[in-house]
Amino acid sequence: MNIIKKLSLEEAQKIAAGEVVERPANILKELIENSLDAGATKITIKLCDGGKTLLQVVDNGCGMSKEDAILSVQRYATSKITKLDDLQTLATYGFRGEALASICSVAMVEIVTQQHDALQGTALRFVDGNLESVKSIGFGVGTSITIHNLFDSIPARKKFLKTTATEWNQCSQLFKAYAAQKTAIHWILEHDGIILYNCPVVNSLVDRAAQLFDANLTSHIIPLEQTKSDGIIVEGFITQSTYGRYDRNALYFFVNGRWVKNYQLATALLKGYGNMLPTGRYPAAVILLTIDPCDVDINVHPKKEEVLFLHPKRVFNLITDAVQKTFELNLSQKITTGRFPDLSYPDQTHNTFNFQPVLQEQVSGYSDYTQHEQIKSNELLLDVFKDFDEIKNINRQDVLPEKQQERALEEVQEFLITDNYSNLIGQFNKTYLLLEHQDGLLMIDQHAAHERILYERFLKNFDEVACVALLFPEIVSLPSDELALLMPWFMLLKQQGIEIECFSESSLIIRTTPVFFKNQSVRELLLEIVSWLKDYAALERQELFKRLTEKLRAQMACKAAVKAGDALSREQQEQLLHDLTQVNNRSTCPHGRPTSWIVPLYDIEKKFKRKI
Repeated sequence: MNIIKKLSLEEAQKIAAGEVVERPANILKELIENSLDAGATKITIKLCDGGKTLLQVVDNGCGMSKEDAILSVQRYATSKITKLDDLQTLATYGFRGEALASICSVAMVEIVTQQHDALQGTALRFVDGNLESVKSIGFGVGTSITIHNLFDSIPARKKFLKTTATEWNQCSQLFKAYAAQKTAIHWILEHDGIILYNCPVVNSLVDRAAQLFDANLTSHIIPLEQTKSDGIIVEGFITQSTYGRYDRNALYFFVNGRWVKNYQLATALLKGYGNMLPTGRYPAAVILLTIDPCDVDINVHPKKEEVLFLHPKRVFNLITDAVQKTFELNLSQKITTGRFPDLSYPDQTHNTFNFQPVLQEQVSGYSDYTQHEQIKSNELLLDVFKDFDEIKNINRQDVLPEKQQERALEEVQEFLITDNYSNLIGQFNKTYLLLEHQDGLLMIDQHAAHERILYERFLKNFDEVACVALLFPEIVSLPSDELALLMPWFMLLKQQGIEIECFSESSLIIRTTPVFFKNQSVRELLLEIVSWLKDYAALERQELFKRLTEKLRAQMACKAAVKAGDALSREQQEQLLHDLTQVNNRSTCPHGRPTSWIVPLYDIEKKFKRKI
């Protein structure tokens, strides 16, 4: 007796529909793309219960004839391509001819459509994939497709639909994606009888963003510098590093107008931000990629949500470069280059007043002899990590000719006190520097600012870091797989002042640490490094090396920087401000925390009832 049986056409269609239709948002995507392919300039969407009980898309596109409307719901019936090679030059969103067939097999569907030269339109009604009625009807030019009661006839699928709020969020995100990109189309979105978005035609992505997103997001938008290379164009907008979300739901990527989900594209974007974003925070962005259709494969996913690039590295690097170039040209920090005088003196290649303390009393368990020898071998590092008290008592005669030092000091003092932009007030709570600013009261976090200064110096100047030997080497236990992950990076860690060796199959021993690290912090750092290596496992070794080095230097800067609670002299405050103007990305510390914050003058005057 045969146990293999051929499924009926109806059952096969319902099962196959699961590849295309999983939730209301999948249907909405297919219908929106059909409207776009039809040349619509206005698209109205109505949802009830997150699209579970009602989902309607009405457009003013070209419409269909009666014959095409009936054929459109047949499986593999399409007007977009006639042969496989057409995918190489495809300029439309749809192409497989299975979306409407799949939708009709899992819900009740009503289609009303009319072409511009037709005297009347056509109305069709489908139930469970079967055409129940066809009639002529008066209708404007365009198409209306209404989906009722999704998965009502398939209880096994219906029970996997999420809550109304979840399904609505999915549909809303998809709507925002297409509306954000297609600025020449009037978009309307209604949910449960309430119009939530009404977005008339606008001239730019930024204007459309103002219609779709909250004021906090739009106030942080930076237009992305258009970047071209090898026939690829990247454009769109991103948000400043001071804006951050806890999810990636506001990252939208389009390839030749098609919304795609690609983890590597998001990674390339975040790489452009470097360490300006706090850990676990994400920007908002709309990124438009224009690329030769021959260099991208869109036929790799049933829902057409994923693509493959012929030259992925070119694409990813171009996105990263575009973001970096945008920040170079649009620095958004409150302290901008030019607001403090240039204190580069003749015959001086770098800033002389170093502001990098090492709190030696925090370093314990070191061999004095080894410490002396190690420090002697790295005088450059000593210049950076001078004792905090030494900086207070620094003798200017030792570092600058008398006339130069007098002129430099006068320039700093005069500028800070009398300039209209910034007038140093002093230190507050032994943590913040307060400045009188043309826009209000400017506050600078001394630790975050100093951390950024040191980080930039570490990246440029230090190949090896001075270390000290532990009097009592510390043993750290690790799972064998994590230890194996860490072993190839022992040499890099040694260059950073952390000498470690395998102690057993599941432990290692710490023999030296950087001069400014606590014993416990090294152990914690090793655990963090293992976590980083896991996160960056997909990267090539060269890129992984770069990421790991940046992370290590950021930790070094954090440990060496002046801390909250450290009292600073007037001279040290001025030096910190000057040093801050000499570095890039000065708006955040290496971990993404802001270095400065301004209290608007208007808000201050409003609190004192000077403004109404």
